[in-house]
Amino acid sequence: MANIQRTRGIILKTFPFRESSLIGSIFTEKFGKIKVLAKGARRPKSKFCGTLEPFMHNEFIFYKKEFKEVYTLSDAVVIDDFVVNRMSLMKLNASETICEFFEKTLPLEEVDRVVYEQILSFLKEIKICDENQIKPIIIRYLLKALKTVGVFPHLGNCVYCHKEMNDIRLGLSISAGGVVCEKHLDETVLILDRKSIDIMKQVYEDKLVVIDQKIQDELKKFLTAYLPHHLSGVVLNSLRFIK
Repeated sequence: MANIQRTRGIILKTFPFRESSLIGSIFTEKFGKIKVLAKGARRPKSKFCGTLEPFMHNEFIFYKKEFKEVYTLSDAVVIDDFVVNRMSLMKLNASETICEFFEKTLPLEEVDRVVYEQILSFLKEIKICDENQIKPIIIRYLLKALKTVGVFPHLGNCVYCHKEMNDIRLGLSISAGGVVCEKHLDETVLILDRKSIDIMKQVYEDKLVVIDQKIQDELKKFLTAYLPHHLSGVVLNSLRFIK
């Protein structure tokens, strides 16, 4: 028997279903990530018109039925449409990057208030920021997301022999998941500036960070290599467009 449920949530992704409907992947406050079917949502006079755009923060009413992975959406009321995030190409790509990360890495129906607040906080920050601030914001939130999903790199000492690492330039092994000394370099090692390592440590400790252009580029290169290796081949297509 279906139960009527109400929750706030953020639309991570939508895609067409049959001739006139949509399926939405939504990260909700009460249920974690869910998938809903909005019947007839693509029809011109649908009650869902203007409520199911990517990144929208809505209140959703849906029918939750046991043993089903896709629930039927009954209603959606907009709390914040984040239309600004879709008007600029840079803000659109940024918002897609974080939503794509959580859409691809999180299982269905695993409640996580931290993730919910992280996505919402990111979208609000992107909404009001200048375009030259977008890249460092994405880098910071993706690093925070690594911590959230439990794959943050080991940074304190060599991941193999635990030697203290005090060099200006450090090797970080993608395959080993952390910094390595000169004796344990491998073919997946990226040589990073000490500042990049320090920024990652500060993000892990939830400290405010300022990331200059050189370090932004290094950390983007790190994330591009690290994500697919430690998150079952996950590739963020949107991240490629962040310059």
